[in-house]
Amino acid sequence: MELNDLVVSSRVRLARNLEGVPFKTRVNGAFDGLAGTIKQRNARFVSTSVAQLQPDMAQALFEQHLISRELIDNKRNSVIVARNDNRVVVMLGEEDHVRIQCIQTGFDLDNAYMLAKKIADDIEADHKIAWRKDFGYLTSCPTNLGSGMRASVMVFLPALTITGQIHGIADQLSNQLFTVRGVYGEGSQAGGYMYQISNQACFNMTPTQILDRVKKITTQIAKMEMDTQATLYKQNQDAILDDVMRAWGLLTNAYMLSSDEAVQNIALLKLGSCLGIIKFKNNNSKILDDMFFIIQPNTLVTVDNRATAVIERDKIRAKRVKDLLLSSRV
Repeated sequence: MELNDLVVSSRVRLARNLEGVPFKTRVNGAFDGLAGTIKQRNARFVSTSVAQLQPDMAQALFEQHLISRELIDNKRNSVIVARNDNRVVVMLGEEDHVRIQCIQTGFDLDNAYMLAKKIADDIEADHKIAWRKDFGYLTSCPTNLGSGMRASVMVFLPALTITGQIHGIADQLSNQLFTVRGVYGEGSQAGGYMYQISNQACFNMTPTQILDRVKKITTQIAKMEMDTQATLYKQNQDAILDDVMRAWGLLTNAYMLSSDEAVQNIALLKLGSCLGIIKFKNNNSKILDDMFFIIQPNTLVTVDNRATAVIERDKIRAKRVKDLLLSSRV
């Protein structure tokens, strides 16, 4: 098992605000100039108004971690500017005027930061950004003052969850101004044993310091997870083998599959992959990471209109999961 087997993705967000413009402004067209700058200075970027998105599409983007709930709620003047591969998404008109987000597969915070900073620099070249020497970048939430940066990793922690150690880890990190949250952020559940580890504040910390600390903490927690997985497997090998193979049997034979049941069993397969029980072509177990998100309800609706009905959606989900698994396993 390697670190990248546990770290699903890395994300960096940068918050910026226009100088002299109130937070959460509702002025129509307030962010058109920002959108224009990003598209002019960067190829492959397109923009769209959130108000023009179909509700299912907006929810699908949220399910895939590409936009936030706050952006959806502010439909009046919010805008999405995204690279055509959706690895870099700029939310205009969220809690802050600008939220630049870059997501990279695996443990790759440095590249995520590099891409996000490039967009931030482009914006600052054309627009006056709210900044003070004593506070740094001015942001709607005080915890983002300073560099305006949140760095996070999505990490798979089944053994630490099963043994209950994750609660103590979360408490310990909170004392260090870092946080462990569910897959969709604050207050959400850790579906599929997925957690987000991120800095809780950034004042008096440089971007490099934030990145280094998140990387160090993630590496430490991942090592704990690996050791705990090995211990659990040694103590409960038959039970774990049975759980993993039952999950494989269900996911490759079910005619209908709810999202909760799919997530639960995909997580068991990912545990099996980490332990070497299930193997995939070219050692590409990342297919399981993608599967957590492509089987979400609104995401399915965007690729097949029949999925608007629950029964049809459960049938479509079951077929997609089965086809992907059978075509990917060794």
